[in-house]
Amino acid sequence: MQGKGATSDHAASIAKKLRATLGETEVLRIARHSRWLRRLRDINPLALVVACLSTLGASKALWIADIVRTFNAFTGRSVRYKPFHNQLRKAAFPEFMRSLLERTLETMTRPALAPSLGGKLGRFRDIRLHDGSSFALKDALRREWPGRFTKVSPAAVEVHVTMSVFEDNPIQITLAPDKEAERALGPRAEDLRDCLLLEDRGYEHRRFFLEMQAAGGFFVVRGHKTIRPLVVEARDLRGRRLRHVEGKPLCWEGLPACSVDVEIEWATGAETYRGRLVALYKRGPRNQKTFVYLHTNLRRSEFTGVEVGNLYRLRWQIELLFKECKSHANLHRFDTEKSAIAEGLIWASLLVVVLKRALTHAAQLVTGIELSTQRAASCAKHVIDNILRCLLLSASQLTTVIHQACTYLGENSRRAHPKRDRQKGRLSCGLVVLVGP
Repeated sequence: MQGKGATSDHAASIAKKLRATLGETEVLRIARHSRWLRRLRDINPLALVVACLSTLGASKALWIADIVRTFNAFTGRSVRYKPFHNQLRKAAFPEFMRSLLERTLETMTRPALAPSLGGKLGRFRDIRLHDGSSFALKDALRREWPGRFTKVSPAAVEVHVTMSVFEDNPIQITLAPDKEAERALGPRAEDLRDCLLLEDRGYEHRRFFLEMQAAGGFFVVRGHKTIRPLVVEARDLRGRRLRHVEGKPLCWEGLPACSVDVEIEWATGAETYRGRLVALYKRGPRNQKTFVYLHTNLRRSEFTGVEVGNLYRLRWQIELLFKECKSHANLHRFDTEKSAIAEGLIWASLLVVVLKRALTHAAQLVTGIELSTQRAASCAKHVIDNILRCLLLSASQLTTVIHQACTYLGENSRRAHPKRDRQKGRLSCGLVVLVGP
C-alpha cells in the first residue's frame, strides 16, 4: 500500500482524466461533433450517457425501459419512454457512443502488465490479441446485419476486438455483420511492427503470414489440421530430427505421439510461405492422439516449442474479455428493431467494459494490490453509480469518490492465486504486474 499523499495524488489524476473523458464539457462536444445533438432538450447528452453506462454496467438490463428508469432516477425527472426512445433511434446515436469509446481508450487506458526485466518478451513493443464474438439481433435487422446462419439467426453482429496484453484492454474495436469474413477485419500487418500477434485458427492465412514477415511483425496463429504443407525439416522438442516425416505433406496422423517443431513450405509460386509450425501433442477423447497446430515466425533459437505454446495461452485473455462483455456489461440482443439503437447500445456496452477495466487498473496503481478484472467487473456496480453521479451532479467530489472506489476494488477484487499466475498462469511466460507509479 502506498502513502496517503501518493494515493491522493493518483486519485486526483484519475479524476482529472475521467472529467476530460466523460465530463459534461467533453460529452457535449462529442455529442455535437457526432451530430447527435443539434440543440439541448430535456434529455441532455451527459445524463443519457450516465443512464446507459449505469444500466449496462451495474445491473441486468433486458429492455430499453430499464435505461429510461435509470435516467429518471439520476436526474429526478419523469421522462416518458417515447421521447427517450426518439433520442436513441437517431442515426447519429451509434457514432456518438463510438466516439465516446474512442475517447476513453485514448485517455483512460494505461499499461497494466510489462515484460520482466531482461526477459525475452522485452523485444516486443506489445503483445496483441485479436478475435471476434458474435450474437443474434432481432430478425427484422437481417438486411443491415445479415448473419451466417440464416435459418437460426438471420440477423447477427460480430464484435471484432484487437486487445493489448500490456494494457489489458482493447485498443481497436470493429462491428460487422456476422456474415462477413473474419480475416479482412483483423489488424493490418503494417501496424504490427515489433509486435507479437496471437490469433485463433479463423485467421490462418499464408498471405498474411508473408505480410507480417515483410512488416517486421511476429505472430503465433493457430492452424487447421486439414492443411497439407510440405515438411522441410522436423524435430521433436528435444531437438532430435524426425527424418521419416520430412519431404512429405504434413499429416497429423503420421506424426509421432509427441510434440513436433516443423519447418514447412506452404503452397507454390509467389505466395509460397516458408515458416515454422509447432504441433503440440495432446491426448484427445477416448485416449486418441491429437495436435494443436501453431504457426509462428519466432525463431527456434530464441523461443522453444514449449515457450511458443505458453505464449499462445495468453490468447485466452481475449476470451475472458468477451465473457466480461456478455456477463457484466449486457452485451446482448435488446428488444429493438431499430439498427441505430442496437448498434449504439453495443458501443455503450463496450464502453462500460473499457471503463471498468481502466478503473481496475487505476485501483491497482493506487492500492499496490494485484486485481482481477473479472472480479472487479462483477462488483463494480457498487462503485460505478457513485462515480457517474459525481460526473453528472457534483464533479468537485470526484477525487474523493475515486479514492473510495479504488479502496473498495482493492479489498474486493484481489486476484485469487497470484503465485499460480506466475507459475502457470498469464505471468508464466515472462510478464509482471505494474502496481507502482
